[in-house]
Amino acid sequence: MNRLDGTRRGQLLLPSLLTATGIAGIILGIATCTAPIIHCDGKGTSTNYDYYCLAEHELILRHIGSTPPPPPQGQPPPPESTVNLYELTFGTAAGVCAGVFVKKGAKMVAFFLGGVFVLLQYLGSMSLVRVNWGGMASRFENLLYTTDALGNKKPPTISSLWRWVVDFLTADFQPRASFIAGLALGLRIG
Repeated sequence: MNRLDGTRRGQLLLPSLLTATGIAGIILGIATCTAPIIHCDGKGTSTNYDYYCLAEHELILRHIGSTPPPPPQGQPPPPESTVNLYELTFGTAAGVCAGVFVKKGAKMVAFFLGGVFVLLQYLGSMSLVRVNWGGMASRFENLLYTTDALGNKKPPTISSLWRWVVDFLTADFQPRASFIAGLALGLRIG
């Protein structure tokens, strides 16, 4: 195939691609226009009313301190929550603290190991030391690689490292789900 054939194919493909994009745009536009509008407003400037989110251009105001509105006729009442707020709060707080600790610690370890690597490379370039990088690589593999049933060595992955950290941190810890959410938040904000 020469360059001219590729150009012709691109010229033939472009109108069909533009047609498909136009049709998809029209469909999305129609779907957007016919969908109900949902308004979600926070607390307004008035201190006596809460705002609720409702679809189809409706907004209900409820006076603070009054009882919640009854469920619509013909529908059962909403189920009671089984969430224990104390466990949720403790698990989340513990997870956030652990996430910040892990992230800061990982940064310090990465900074230290990066500094050692740069120093060894500098000293090696000055011919002051000779580093056996092959030996260091084999020690790293012996320490972190896993061996499967066939005897093949597998390097660690991000998901295997994440599973190990979560399993280690949540061993014998009941609010595991809220801890994991807090851990993710702590890693994000840490």
